[in-house]
Amino acid sequence: MAGVARQPGQRQSNSNIVALLSLKILLLAFFILLNSLSTFEEQRRSAVVDSVRDAFQGLLPAERSVRSTPAADDIFEGAETLIDSLNELFSDNLPLAESQDSSGARTLIADLTVAELFAEGSELQPDGAETLRLIAGVLTDSRFARQGYRVDVLYGLDDRASGIEGNRTALTRAGRLVRELQRQGLPPPHLSAGLLPDFPGKVRFHFTVEIEPPVRAVGGAG
Repeated sequence: MAGVARQPGQRQSNSNIVALLSLKILLLAFFILLNSLSTFEEQRRSAVVDSVRDAFQGLLPAERSVRSTPAADDIFEGAETLIDSLNELFSDNLPLAESQDSSGARTLIADLTVAELFAEGSELQPDGAETLRLIAGVLTDSRFARQGYRVDVLYGLDDRASGIEGNRTALTRAGRLVRELQRQGLPPPHLSAGLLPDFPGKVRFHFTVEIEPPVRAVGGAG
């Protein structure tokens, strides 16, 4: 009787085991299928990527340059470096004002006092001569040999106190500053001197740095 009573339970237990095994087999088959599909897609993706890379040369050797306008890039980078160097030169002592005109050229403006630059008459102070030497050192750096720039030296006037003699002294001193920069190696075409009305006791330096390369005319007059 006892043996007969246990028989239905054994059948139910066996059927549960078979169901679990079937479920595991189905899950195993499902994951095998997913793995097969994913491997297939990866192979297809790799084939497509390799094809595009070969067609468009997506991988370039290190020695090959892909810059489309190297001259313009060099001018732009040189201008930025020159501007940074001028900023570093003056930043510790006085701030530089900056402006940009319609042509893209950038102008840095530095104001120094006359007393910093000149002693009696038109003789330069030692500190003034050193300042001009440092300015020339930046602008004559070999890194900026091809960089377009201009330095305008504007000697300030007191409109209410400057007479003919005062204007003559101002012109003489402005010329003295330009000649000193020229003596330090700056090309004369890059230099100019002038007077700045209503700006007494100071000298203004304009450093204009070209950003865009000059446009060359194509052809000639016929």
